Order: sequence, then C-alpha cells, then structure tokens
Amino acid sequence: MINQKSMKPTPRAIATRQLTLVASGRPVLVEIDAPEQRTDGEWTCTYRISGIGRSRTGRAAGDDALHALLLGCAAARRALEPFAAGLTWNGEPGELGMPELIPDYFGGEFRRRVEQLVRTETEREARRLKDATLATRPTS
Repeated sequence: MINQKSMKPTPRAIATRQLTLVASGRPVLVEIDAPEQRTDGEWTCTYRISGIGRSRTGRAAGDDALHALLLGCAAARRALEPFAAGLTWNGEPGELGMPELIPDYFGGEFRRRVEQLVRTETEREARRLKDATLATRPTS
C-alpha cells in the first residue's frame, strides 16, 4: 500500500507519476503495477491513484504484457480526466504528462492514419515555434 505521509510507491509499482493539486499544492500519486498473467492466460495491469479524495484502483486487461501495460496507463489517465483541470505535472494546469493512447480496436489502418495526423501536427507546431524564435532574434 501507499504510505500516506511519505507518498512513497508500493513495492509492486513499476512506474509512478506524482502530480500536484494546483489549488493546494498537495501531491497526487499515480502508480502502475507490473502486468501479470492470470491463470486463464489473460494479462492484467493494475493502477492506483491517491491524493484526490478517495483512493482509486483499477485494472486493464490486454492480449500480452505490453498491451496490458499500455491499457493500464490509459485507464489511469481516464480516471484522472474529471480532475485534470485542477492537476499539474509540470506546472501547466491540466497537464498530466500522460498522452492519450490511440485506440487499436479500429484496426491498423485507422491507427496509422491518426499517428500520421499527430506527426503532421507535431511538425507544424515545431516549425511555428522555430519561426517565432527566429523572428524575435535581433539581426546583426
């Protein structure tokens, strides 16, 4: 379990994220456990969230360990969404540092199309920021 005073992760957690409540500065701890294979062959990944009212625990199931891990992270993100505006990871309110997972249940073609859209928008934003930086530099 979590030591509420130290907010230290449990030994089962393989990944943690400490968020901060914007209004109070109190910590919110997200823990992701190592995926485990059940006796029926299904892989599951458990997550825990503490520090925003009652503790929350959830589990995601996947086709293999990596799939369960990815879905566990996505499930933890979804559990945080109702509180996201009041949380921060890097000082920017609403920023959890946990990107949305692109669904694969619509098939590979859909996933690749969405990934290409993300790449295109990322490149566009990088160019915009570069151009803005160059425009503010003094000329010699």
